[in-house]
Amino acid sequence: MFTGITLDNEFSEKLKAAWDSGLFYLVAVSGGRDSMALLCFLHETGFKNLLVCHINHGLRGESSDADERLVREEAGRLGYEAVIRQVDVAGFVRAAKLSIEAAARILRYRAFAEIGREKDCRRIFLAHHADDRIETVLINLFRGTGARGLAGIEAETTRVIDGVELELIRPFLAVSREAIDAYISAKGVRFRDDESNTSDFALRNRIRNRLLPLLNEIFERDVRSAVLRAADLSALEDEWAVAAMGELPRKGEGGGLDVTIMRGLPAARRNRLLLFWLRESGVPDCGLSEVERAAAVLFSTASPSRASLPGGFHVRRREGILFIEPPGLPKEPV
Repeated sequence: MFTGITLDNEFSEKLKAAWDSGLFYLVAVSGGRDSMALLCFLHETGFKNLLVCHINHGLRGESSDADERLVREEAGRLGYEAVIRQVDVAGFVRAAKLSIEAAARILRYRAFAEIGREKDCRRIFLAHHADDRIETVLINLFRGTGARGLAGIEAETTRVIDGVELELIRPFLAVSREAIDAYISAKGVRFRDDESNTSDFALRNRIRNRLLPLLNEIFERDVRSAVLRAADLSALEDEWAVAAMGELPRKGEGGGLDVTIMRGLPAARRNRLLLFWLRESGVPDCGLSEVERAAAVLFSTASPSRASLPGGFHVRRREGILFIEPPGLPKEPV
């Protein structure tokens, strides 16, 4: 049985050694078991300067409002300020022609970036855990990803959102769902269950509810530890590759790339740089297909040139610059 790290005093000390408990942080709290456990554990560990961020997606009616109330109550009980943002996921789905999951993720991170700018804090704790990473690795595997995708979620990474460079921190990434449940039970942590997690409408739910149990049955053991070992090895390989590929050839404002320089690079290095650039720009679910689309725009003879990317993003080329157009912007003629 895979158990991961236990949420105990030893882990508290490791957490404080990794991240200074005296600094000011945002912490994303949905009201679910994972984020409520994270909030309580950070408080117990001694992180006093936290701003609790709750994004109400407005998708579940009274249930969404009840989540918001719980987060407000618990933040107040622990002595933290809570900042609430309400976002129109349904409207964004229609406008940008995205899935509910993709639209919610984009709006959620935009809200975090907005709060970070307002509060002058660029560090945010997120409650992703080991099982989330395992599910991500499996999703990426069957999308035909390379080493970076097989590494899954990173414990600490930087992402630029609407011009805000956010440091995303995931202290629970080696902690299993069972360990979180044990902590919640032992500490009496209040949380709310999202009933949609038990349905199979979303790919991640199907991985969790159907694929992983089937893999365990086929291999006659819990496969999660093996998936994590493979992810760790892939992360080391990717770290070496990123260090070897050099700097991105920036041009212009907004993080665009110099078309002339990119065209002159060897294909392997160019594709690695494009993949890194797409992910850095916040484009979700990137792999070989998305790199090929970006490369096609890079080498296209049409002017201007544009291609669609996951999450409603577009890659464009204009005046010698390759750049990313975020979702929700009016489209220029091609």
